[in-house]
Amino acid sequence: MDRMRLFGALVVLGLIAAACGGTTTTPTSAPATQAAATQAPAKTAPAGELPKPEITTLRIGISTPNEPVQFAQKLADSLGLYQKYGFTSVTVTGFEGDGKALSALVANQLDMFVGGASTTISSVVSDTPLKLVSMNSTVLTDGLWCTSAIRTPADVKGKAVAISTFGGTSHGSALLMLQGIGLTDKDATIQQVGNQGTRIAALRGGSVGCAVVDMSQEKAMKDAGMNLLIDLSKSKLQWGRSGFQAKADFLAKNPNTVLVAVAATLEAQNSMWTDAATAAKHFAAFAQIKDDAAAAAIKDFHSYGSRSMRFTEDAFKAPKQVLAVANPAVANADLSKAYDLSVLKKLEEIGFYKKIGAPTE
Repeated sequence: MDRMRLFGALVVLGLIAAACGGTTTTPTSAPATQAAATQAPAKTAPAGELPKPEITTLRIGISTPNEPVQFAQKLADSLGLYQKYGFTSVTVTGFEGDGKALSALVANQLDMFVGGASTTISSVVSDTPLKLVSMNSTVLTDGLWCTSAIRTPADVKGKAVAISTFGGTSHGSALLMLQGIGLTDKDATIQQVGNQGTRIAALRGGSVGCAVVDMSQEKAMKDAGMNLLIDLSKSKLQWGRSGFQAKADFLAKNPNTVLVAVAATLEAQNSMWTDAATAAKHFAAFAQIKDDAAAAAIKDFHSYGSRSMRFTEDAFKAPKQVLAVANPAVANADLSKAYDLSVLKKLEEIGFYKKIGAPTE
Protein backbone atom coordinates (compact mmCIF):
# COMPACT_ATOMS: atom_id res chain seq x y z
CA MET A 1 0.00 0.00 0.00
CA ASP A 2 2.80 2.35 0.90
CA ARG A 3 4.44 1.53 -2.41
CA MET A 4 1.26 2.29 -4.31
CA ARG A 5 0.93 5.66 -2.58
CA LEU A 6 4.55 6.49 -3.34
CA PHE A 7 4.09 5.57 -6.99
CA GLY A 8 0.95 7.71 -7.24
CA ALA A 9 2.74 10.68 -5.68
CA LEU A 10 5.59 10.39 -8.18
CA VAL A 11 3.15 10.27 -11.09
CA VAL A 12 1.42 13.43 -9.85
CA LEU A 13 4.75 15.26 -9.44
CA GLY A 14 5.76 14.20 -12.91
CA LEU A 15 2.59 15.58 -14.43
CA ILE A 16 3.02 18.88 -12.58
CA ALA A 17 6.62 19.15 -13.78
CA ALA A 18 5.58 18.45 -17.35
CA ALA A 19 2.82 21.04 -17.20
CA CYS A 20 5.10 23.73 -15.74
CA GLY A 21 8.34 23.30 -17.63
CA GLY A 22 8.31 20.42 -20.00
CA THR A 23 8.06 22.64 -23.08
CA THR A 24 11.50 24.08 -22.48
CA THR A 25 13.22 20.81 -23.26
CA THR A 26 12.47 20.88 -27.01
CA PRO A 27 11.52 24.44 -27.99
CA THR A 28 9.69 24.67 -31.28
CA SER A 29 11.54 27.89 -32.12
CA ALA A 30 14.99 26.30 -31.84
CA PRO A 31 15.42 25.47 -35.55
CA ALA A 32 14.50 29.01 -36.66
CA THR A 33 16.73 30.58 -33.99
CA GLN A 34 19.59 28.30 -34.97
CA ALA A 35 19.18 29.18 -38.65
CA ALA A 36 19.21 32.88 -37.86
CA ALA A 37 22.34 32.47 -35.78
CA THR A 38 24.20 30.59 -38.48
CA GLN A 39 23.01 32.71 -41.44
CA ALA A 40 25.95 34.40 -43.22
CA PRO A 41 25.97 38.22 -42.89
CA ALA A 42 25.33 40.24 -46.05
CA LYS A 43 28.51 41.22 -47.83
CA THR A 44 29.24 44.92 -48.30
CA ALA A 45 32.04 46.46 -50.31
CA PRO A 46 34.81 48.05 -48.23
CA ALA A 47 34.58 51.83 -48.03
CA GLY A 48 36.27 53.46 -50.99
CA GLU A 49 36.51 50.29 -53.08
CA LEU A 50 36.38 50.98 -56.82
CA PRO A 51 34.69 48.83 -59.47
CA LYS A 52 36.66 47.10 -62.20
CA PRO A 53 37.05 49.27 -65.31
CA GLU A 54 35.33 47.95 -68.44
CA ILE A 55 38.56 48.37 -70.39
CA THR A 56 42.02 48.02 -68.88
CA THR A 57 44.00 50.10 -71.36
CA LEU A 58 43.59 53.87 -71.45
CA ARG A 59 44.98 56.62 -73.68
CA ILE A 60 45.05 60.11 -72.13
CA GLY A 61 46.00 63.40 -73.74
CA ILE A 62 47.27 66.54 -72.01
CA SER A 63 46.59 69.70 -74.01
CA THR A 64 48.94 71.96 -72.03
CA PRO A 65 51.98 69.84 -71.20
CA ASN A 66 54.59 70.75 -68.61
CA GLU A 67 52.23 72.75 -66.37
CA PRO A 68 51.02 71.77 -62.87
CA VAL A 69 47.44 72.60 -63.84
CA GLN A 70 47.30 69.42 -65.96
CA PHE A 71 49.92 67.35 -64.17
CA ALA A 72 47.65 65.15 -62.01
CA GLN A 73 46.82 62.88 -64.95
CA LYS A 74 50.53 62.29 -65.60
CA LEU A 75 51.43 62.08 -61.90
CA ALA A 76 48.86 59.30 -61.44
CA ASP A 77 50.78 57.33 -64.05
CA SER A 78 54.16 58.09 -62.46
CA LEU A 79 52.88 56.95 -59.05
CA GLY A 80 51.37 53.75 -60.46
CA LEU A 81 47.84 54.70 -59.40
CA TYR A 82 46.16 53.63 -62.63
CA GLN A 83 47.65 50.16 -62.26
CA LYS A 84 46.73 50.14 -58.57
CA TYR A 85 43.06 50.47 -59.47
CA GLY A 86 42.83 47.98 -62.34
CA PHE A 87 44.38 49.36 -65.51
CA THR A 88 47.06 47.29 -67.19
CA SER A 89 48.32 49.97 -69.56
CA VAL A 90 47.93 53.75 -69.57
CA THR A 91 49.57 56.11 -72.06
CA VAL A 92 49.74 59.85 -71.34
CA THR A 93 50.60 62.02 -74.35
CA GLY A 94 51.24 65.76 -74.46
CA PHE A 95 49.73 68.00 -77.13
CA GLU A 96 50.17 71.67 -77.92
CA GLY A 97 46.74 73.07 -77.21
CA ASP A 98 43.16 71.85 -76.88
CA GLY A 99 42.62 71.80 -80.64
CA LYS A 100 45.22 69.14 -81.35
CA ALA A 101 44.20 67.02 -78.37
CA LEU A 102 40.56 67.27 -79.44
CA SER A 103 41.43 66.17 -82.98
CA ALA A 104 43.16 63.08 -81.57
CA LEU A 105 40.12 62.33 -79.40
CA VAL A 106 37.68 62.67 -82.31
CA ALA A 107 39.94 60.40 -84.40
CA ASN A 108 39.76 57.77 -81.62
CA GLN A 109 43.47 58.08 -80.92
CA LEU A 110 42.65 59.07 -77.32
CA ASP A 111 40.05 57.93 -74.81
CA MET A 112 40.17 61.00 -72.55
CA PHE A 113 42.02 64.28 -72.44
CA VAL A 114 42.63 67.26 -70.19
CA GLY A 115 41.58 70.65 -71.51
CA GLY A 116 39.50 73.73 -70.92
CA ALA A 117 35.75 73.88 -70.41
CA SER A 118 35.54 75.88 -73.64
CA THR A 119 36.16 72.67 -75.58
CA THR A 120 33.21 70.84 -74.07
CA ILE A 121 30.96 73.89 -74.44
CA SER A 122 31.76 74.09 -78.17
CA SER A 123 31.20 70.35 -78.53
CA VAL A 124 27.58 70.71 -77.39
CA VAL A 125 26.72 72.27 -80.75
CA SER A 126 28.88 69.81 -82.73
CA ASP A 127 28.52 66.23 -83.96
CA THR A 128 30.89 64.95 -81.26
CA PRO A 129 29.62 66.04 -77.84
CA LEU A 130 32.02 65.78 -74.91
CA LYS A 131 31.44 65.78 -71.18
CA LEU A 132 33.80 67.17 -68.57
CA VAL A 133 33.83 65.07 -65.38
CA SER A 134 36.43 66.64 -63.06
CA MET A 135 38.41 69.87 -62.80
CA ASN A 136 42.10 70.23 -62.02
CA SER A 137 41.52 73.95 -61.56
CA THR A 138 38.66 76.44 -61.77
CA VAL A 139 40.76 79.44 -60.74
CA LEU A 140 42.46 82.04 -62.92
CA THR A 141 45.45 83.87 -61.48
CA ASP A 142 44.93 87.28 -63.07
CA GLY A 143 44.39 90.55 -61.30
CA LEU A 144 42.64 93.72 -62.42
CA TRP A 145 45.42 96.30 -62.20
CA CYS A 146 44.53 99.95 -62.72
CA THR A 147 46.29 103.30 -62.80
CA SER A 148 46.85 105.22 -59.57
CA ALA A 149 43.80 107.40 -60.27
CA ILE A 150 41.46 104.38 -60.29
CA ARG A 151 40.93 103.19 -56.74
CA THR A 152 37.33 101.93 -56.54
CA PRO A 153 34.96 99.95 -58.76
CA ALA A 154 33.06 103.14 -59.49
CA ASP A 155 36.25 104.61 -60.95
CA VAL A 156 36.40 101.79 -63.52
CA LYS A 157 33.14 102.84 -65.17
CA GLY A 158 33.70 104.22 -68.65
CA LYS A 159 37.38 103.21 -68.65
CA ALA A 160 39.18 100.83 -71.03
CA VAL A 161 40.26 97.42 -69.72
CA ALA A 162 43.12 95.89 -71.71
CA ILE A 163 43.01 92.22 -72.75
CA SER A 164 44.95 90.19 -75.30
CA THR A 165 42.24 89.25 -77.81
CA PHE A 166 38.48 88.75 -77.80
CA GLY A 167 37.64 85.12 -77.25
CA GLY A 168 40.81 84.43 -75.25
CA THR A 169 41.33 83.64 -71.59
CA SER A 170 42.24 87.23 -70.72
CA HIS A 171 38.85 88.24 -72.13
CA GLY A 172 37.26 85.77 -69.72
CA SER A 173 39.35 87.13 -66.86
CA ALA A 174 38.12 90.64 -67.61
CA LEU A 175 34.49 89.50 -67.54
CA LEU A 176 34.96 87.67 -64.25
CA MET A 177 36.80 90.57 -62.62
CA LEU A 178 34.18 93.09 -63.66
CA GLN A 179 31.58 90.74 -62.20
CA GLY A 180 33.64 90.44 -59.03
CA ILE A 181 33.60 94.21 -58.46
CA GLY A 182 29.91 94.50 -59.25
CA LEU A 183 30.17 95.70 -62.86
CA THR A 184 29.54 94.24 -66.33
CA ASP A 185 31.16 94.61 -69.74
CA LYS A 186 28.63 97.39 -70.40
CA ASP A 187 30.13 99.51 -67.62
CA ALA A 188 33.66 99.47 -69.08
CA THR A 189 35.22 99.10 -72.52
CA ILE A 190 37.10 95.83 -73.01
CA GLN A 191 39.90 96.61 -75.44
CA GLN A 192 42.18 94.27 -77.40
CA VAL A 193 45.78 95.29 -76.82
CA GLY A 194 48.03 92.24 -77.07
CA ASN A 195 50.19 90.07 -74.86
CA GLN A 196 50.82 90.78 -71.20
CA GLY A 197 53.93 92.89 -71.82
CA THR A 198 51.97 95.07 -74.22
CA ARG A 199 49.08 95.38 -71.76
CA ILE A 200 51.40 96.48 -68.98
CA ALA A 201 53.03 99.06 -71.29
CA ALA A 202 49.61 100.42 -72.26
CA LEU A 203 48.66 100.70 -68.58
CA ARG A 204 51.86 102.50 -67.67
CA GLY A 205 51.45 104.81 -70.65
CA GLY A 206 47.90 105.70 -69.60
CA SER A 207 46.21 104.62 -72.83
CA VAL A 208 44.00 102.25 -70.81
CA GLY A 209 42.62 102.61 -67.32
CA CYS A 210 43.02 98.98 -66.28
CA ALA A 211 44.56 95.77 -67.58
CA VAL A 212 44.39 92.04 -67.03
CA VAL A 213 47.78 91.12 -65.57
CA ASP A 214 48.86 87.87 -63.91
CA MET A 215 49.44 88.06 -60.17
CA SER A 216 52.99 86.82 -60.67
CA GLN A 217 53.69 90.47 -61.61
CA GLU A 218 52.32 91.80 -58.33
CA LYS A 219 55.58 93.34 -57.05
CA ALA A 220 56.37 95.03 -60.35
CA MET A 221 52.85 96.45 -60.61
CA LYS A 222 52.90 97.80 -57.08
CA ASP A 223 56.35 99.29 -57.62
CA ALA A 224 54.93 101.06 -60.67
CA GLY A 225 52.16 102.61 -58.52
CA MET A 226 49.30 100.54 -59.91
CA ASN A 227 46.23 99.65 -57.87
CA LEU A 228 44.80 96.15 -57.59
CA LEU A 229 41.00 96.05 -57.55
CA ILE A 230 40.50 92.27 -57.54
CA ASP A 231 42.68 89.15 -57.47
CA LEU A 232 40.89 86.25 -59.17
CA SER A 233 43.09 83.67 -57.44
CA LYS A 234 41.53 84.72 -54.13
CA SER A 235 37.96 84.97 -55.35
CA LYS A 236 35.32 82.27 -55.63
CA LEU A 237 34.60 83.05 -59.26
CA GLN A 238 34.99 79.92 -61.39
CA TRP A 239 36.49 79.48 -64.82
CA GLY A 240 36.74 75.99 -66.29
CA ARG A 241 40.47 76.24 -66.71
CA SER A 242 41.47 72.60 -66.96
CA GLY A 243 39.33 69.47 -66.72
CA PHE A 244 39.24 65.74 -67.48
CA GLN A 245 36.86 65.01 -70.34
CA ALA A 246 35.74 62.30 -72.74
CA LYS A 247 33.29 61.82 -75.56
CA ALA A 248 29.75 61.41 -74.27
CA ASP A 249 29.37 57.99 -75.89
CA PHE A 250 32.64 56.75 -74.31
CA LEU A 251 31.39 57.80 -70.89
CA ALA A 252 28.06 56.05 -71.47
CA LYS A 253 29.74 52.79 -72.54
CA ASN A 254 32.52 52.83 -69.95
CA PRO A 255 31.26 54.47 -66.74
CA ASN A 256 33.51 52.38 -64.47
CA THR A 257 36.57 53.12 -66.62
CA VAL A 258 35.97 56.86 -66.30
CA LEU A 259 35.22 56.55 -62.58
CA VAL A 260 38.48 54.69 -61.90
CA ALA A 261 40.52 57.07 -64.08
CA VAL A 262 39.12 60.07 -62.22
CA ALA A 263 39.75 58.36 -58.87
CA ALA A 264 43.41 57.80 -59.75
CA THR A 265 43.90 61.42 -60.80
CA LEU A 266 42.06 62.66 -57.71
CA GLU A 267 44.50 60.75 -55.53
CA ALA A 268 47.44 62.11 -57.53
CA GLN A 269 46.06 65.66 -57.32
CA ASN A 270 45.84 65.40 -53.53
CA SER A 271 49.38 64.10 -53.28
CA MET A 272 50.58 67.48 -54.55
CA TRP A 273 49.43 68.82 -51.17
CA THR A 274 50.17 65.85 -48.92
CA ASP A 275 53.54 64.92 -50.45
CA ALA A 276 54.63 67.96 -52.40
CA ALA A 277 58.28 66.85 -52.42
CA THR A 278 57.55 63.65 -54.32
CA ALA A 279 55.16 65.45 -56.68
CA ALA A 280 57.84 68.09 -57.37
CA LYS A 281 60.41 65.39 -58.10
CA HIS A 282 58.15 63.81 -60.71
CA PHE A 283 57.19 67.20 -62.13
CA ALA A 284 60.85 68.16 -62.55
CA ALA A 285 61.42 65.02 -64.61
CA PHE A 286 58.25 65.50 -66.63
CA ALA A 287 58.74 69.20 -67.36
CA GLN A 288 62.52 68.84 -67.65
CA ILE A 289 63.18 71.69 -65.25
CA LYS A 290 65.37 72.08 -62.17
CA ASP A 291 64.22 70.70 -58.84
CA ASP A 292 63.84 74.09 -57.17
CA ALA A 293 61.75 75.43 -60.06
CA ALA A 294 59.52 72.34 -59.92
CA ALA A 295 59.08 72.69 -56.15
CA ALA A 296 58.11 76.36 -56.57
CA ALA A 297 55.61 75.46 -59.32
CA ILE A 298 53.92 72.80 -57.18
CA LYS A 299 53.78 75.16 -54.20
CA ASP A 300 52.25 77.87 -56.38
CA PHE A 301 49.70 75.37 -57.67
CA HIS A 302 48.30 75.15 -54.14
CA SER A 303 46.88 78.64 -54.62
CA TYR A 304 44.89 77.85 -57.76
CA GLY A 305 44.57 74.07 -57.98
CA SER A 306 41.53 72.16 -56.77
CA ARG A 307 42.17 69.33 -54.29
CA SER A 308 38.58 68.15 -54.56
CA MET A 309 38.43 68.51 -58.35
CA ARG A 310 34.80 69.59 -57.81
CA PHE A 311 33.10 72.32 -59.87
CA THR A 312 29.70 73.79 -60.68
CA GLU A 313 28.04 75.08 -63.82
CA ASP A 314 29.40 78.53 -62.94
CA ALA A 315 32.76 77.34 -64.30
CA PHE A 316 31.18 77.23 -67.77
CA LYS A 317 29.26 80.51 -67.84
CA ALA A 318 32.09 82.98 -68.51
CA PRO A 319 33.77 80.69 -71.08
CA LYS A 320 30.43 80.41 -72.89
CA GLN A 321 30.13 84.20 -73.02
CA VAL A 322 33.64 84.50 -74.42
CA LEU A 323 33.14 81.75 -77.00
CA ALA A 324 29.92 83.34 -78.25
CA VAL A 325 31.93 86.32 -79.50
CA ALA A 326 33.59 84.17 -82.15
CA ASN A 327 30.88 81.50 -82.50
CA PRO A 328 27.35 82.90 -82.03
CA ALA A 329 25.89 79.36 -82.09
CA VAL A 330 27.46 78.72 -78.69
CA ALA A 331 25.29 81.44 -77.15
CA ASN A 332 22.38 78.99 -77.17
CA ALA A 333 24.36 75.97 -75.99
CA ASP A 334 22.81 73.99 -73.12
CA LEU A 335 25.60 74.03 -70.54
CA SER A 336 24.13 71.10 -68.62
CA LYS A 337 25.12 68.88 -71.56
CA ALA A 338 28.78 69.90 -71.29
CA TYR A 339 29.55 68.23 -67.98
CA ASP A 340 28.67 65.32 -65.70
CA LEU A 341 28.84 65.79 -61.93
CA SER A 342 27.83 62.21 -61.12
CA VAL A 343 31.36 60.78 -61.33
CA LEU A 344 32.77 62.86 -58.48
CA LYS A 345 29.52 62.47 -56.56
CA LYS A 346 29.79 58.69 -56.73
CA LEU A 347 33.39 58.77 -55.51
CA GLU A 348 32.16 60.66 -52.48
CA GLU A 349 29.21 58.31 -51.94
CA ILE A 350 31.34 55.14 -51.96
CA GLY A 351 33.80 56.71 -49.51
CA PHE A 352 36.75 57.20 -51.85
CA TYR A 353 37.26 60.84 -50.85
CA LYS A 354 37.38 59.83 -47.20
CA LYS A 355 39.66 56.89 -47.93
CA ILE A 356 42.37 59.07 -49.50
CA GLY A 357 41.81 62.05 -47.17
CA ALA A 358 40.62 64.40 -49.89
CA PRO A 359 38.31 67.34 -49.17
CA THR A 360 34.92 67.27 -50.85
CA GLU A 361 34.67 71.01 -51.36
